Amino acid sequence: MHASAATRRFALLLALAALDVGCAKPPPKYQAPESTASTLHVGSRIERTLGPGDEHAYTIQLESGAGVFAQVEQQGIDVVVEVYDPKGRQMARLDSPTGAQGSELVQFTALQSGPHKIVARSLDRDAEPALYVLKVDQILAPAANADYRAKLVCSPPILYDLWRQAQTDPGAIERFAAAHQKAPLIDSIPDNRREMQVTYVCLGDAATERAELIGGPDFQGTTMTSLGRTNLFFASQIVPKDARFLYAFNLYELRRAGSKDEVEVADVRRTDDVLLEMPNAPAQPYITLHANVPPGKTVQSTIASKSLAEDRTVTVYTPAGYDGKKSCNLLIVFDGQAYGGQSDPGPVTVPTPTILDNLIAAKKIGPTVAILVWSMGKRNRDLSGNAAFTDFVAKELVPWARSRYRILPGAKNVVVGGSSLGAHAATYCALTHPDLFGNVLSQSGAYWVSADWQVVEAGFHRRLYPRDTGAIIEAFKSRKRLPIRFYIEVGIYDLGAAMLGSNRELRDVLQLEGYDVDYREFAGGHNYVNWRGSFADGLISLLGRKGD
Repeated sequence: MHASAATRRFALLLALAALDVGCAKPPPKYQAPESTASTLHVGSRIERTLGPGDEHAYTIQLESGAGVFAQVEQQGIDVVVEVYDPKGRQMARLDSPTGAQGSELVQFTALQSGPHKIVARSLDRDAEPALYVLKVDQILAPAANADYRAKLVCSPPILYDLWRQAQTDPGAIERFAAAHQKAPLIDSIPDNRREMQVTYVCLGDAATERAELIGGPDFQGTTMTSLGRTNLFFASQIVPKDARFLYAFNLYELRRAGSKDEVEVADVRRTDDVLLEMPNAPAQPYITLHANVPPGKTVQSTIASKSLAEDRTVTVYTPAGYDGKKSCNLLIVFDGQAYGGQSDPGPVTVPTPTILDNLIAAKKIGPTVAILVWSMGKRNRDLSGNAAFTDFVAKELVPWARSRYRILPGAKNVVVGGSSLGAHAATYCALTHPDLFGNVLSQSGAYWVSADWQVVEAGFHRRLYPRDTGAIIEAFKSRKRLPIRFYIEVGIYDLGAAMLGSNRELRDVLQLEGYDVDYREFAGGHNYVNWRGSFADGLISLLGRKGD
């Protein structure tokens, strides 16, 4: 009886204890404060707790053009800062990847006068409430802000000085452009021994809406910045000290006509190309005839081709003193009119006859006969893997050359070469006729070309990123190694995946198959200003000799 009563009392105590635990009050939940706008000014420092769902709004009175420099120091919560103009339109949303710690910089320029709003909130609904500190460090008046922003944008500093000078001397802009449009500003970069900063400038007119730099590292084009309200545009690139390339400017213009200016005429005007040669650009010692070097002879000829059912023009080079008694190497080059086949090849083409004169005189290579094959307006048809053209070269041109000139026997003494599609054609000739062509001199070969490239890859951007692997690369993958040696070069600024990428891919395929490949890259683009100098390197690589 007593034990039973004690048991009942103990059970009652347990029940009461359980009831007390079950009815215990939970800890108080975080209560978001009411959103009230606070006024900010220079030197304001506000420390507040921010929780999920909170919105803290602050107002700041600004004059149009004023610059605000503030920051939010996050102390345990990721703060998103939004800025609104006097009409309630969002000007900025700031959320750097600093997370819940560190500072969120709040910098903006007022585009109209009136009260602006700065809102602090957290997008993390599961965040624990934590402190942040909002500080307004500085508010610049419009004139001071303009000066600050000019310093920020104008690099190198000489452009800032020009901006200030132009405010009182309008002629300063035209004088500066005349001095530097074809001579860009080149500045060293601290602790960078390989590269320099190059700043290009061009002068538009009242109709120029924007300008674009074409050439160099940004081969797809770089939008330029206008210098304040002037018609001067500028852009900078980080350029290797050994670079050589052409650049130009696209000026996008909008002109109006009609009694009410109702007619708009948009146009893009491209300036002339300008050659940029950096301080350590590779020397090109063989492109002008050396003193006391006798020139060879060039003769233009016509070959009636059965394979092509047409006449083809070629220029034949024979070395100085050639009399037909000493056997020579044979060099066949496509785009012959650009490789010295014309009497006046121009300043930026490849002067093959002069290069051969110098190399032979210096005993860098042995005596060589060259056949420069003209394109005759049929470049795309002939040089992209055309069987009929290849038959012309292999079955007509080579026998024609051997019947008229004393050529060393065997394919190992024959080089076929060219640039871009010309390099592609040279490689295709060697691939299909390795018994005739033992050496390929490839300058920026268009190895992205597929069987249907003129349809599928017709657009510029499609060529940049080809859909398929180039046909000639696929062909080498499926064949056993052939007795061919290669000199392959390409510019690092040459059409991305299309040119640079496909040349690297061909190199890798050839090396894996065991081919003898001399592969090189240069800091330049797709242009004769590079090829004219390195053509000699390819000849020395393939036909080089130590001397007699």
